[in-house]
This record gives sequence, structure tokens and C-alpha cells, in this order.
Amino acid sequence: MIFRLSKLAELDDFALRDKQRIKALALAQLSASHKILLNIAKLLLLTPLFMALAFIEGWLLLPVLLVCGLAYPLLTVPLEIQFARPHMHHAISEFRKKHS
Repeated sequence: MIFRLSKLAELDDFALRDKQRIKALALAQLSASHKILLNIAKLLLLTPLFMALAFIEGWLLLPVLLVCGLAYPLLTVPLEIQFARPHMHHAISEFRKKHS
């Protein structure tokens, strides 16, 4: 599983913001059923984390929520990359059309 966009060879020629735009274009091309599967996979991944937060009380919850907020992209981006990969070549060509 690829955890960062920088590990995709197809995207080596692009800046980070462009890689993120291309990933967004690829995700927009997902079929409705794949979008639902992606959201269910994210939900299954994040549910145990948020269930654990229910047991933390008081001010201790604040730093834990901050850490969870920072960890959210670390957990969900690899899933998004996996779902976007089949559409990456089309998204790259679409991005190049828009920016040429």
C-alpha cells in the first residue's frame, strides 16, 4: 500500500499541490459504488479511534483530539490513493489539459 503521493512514479513530474489536485480529479472519477466503498472503509478505519475517545474525560480530551485531528489524514490518504490509482492516468491527462 502506498502511503504518500510522492511514492507514485506517475506523479514524479508534479509539485505537491498538483499531485493533490490530480488525486482529487481521480477521486472525482470514481463510480458511486466505489465512493461508497471508500467512505465505508474510512468509517471502519476511524470508528475504533473515535470510540476510544468516548472514554477520555476532562481537559485531557483536548490534546488527544488534536492528535487525532492530525492523524486523520495519515489514516485516510493511503485509502484514497488506493482507490484513485486506477483513474490516475486519466486524471493526469485531464490536469494537463486544464493547465496547458
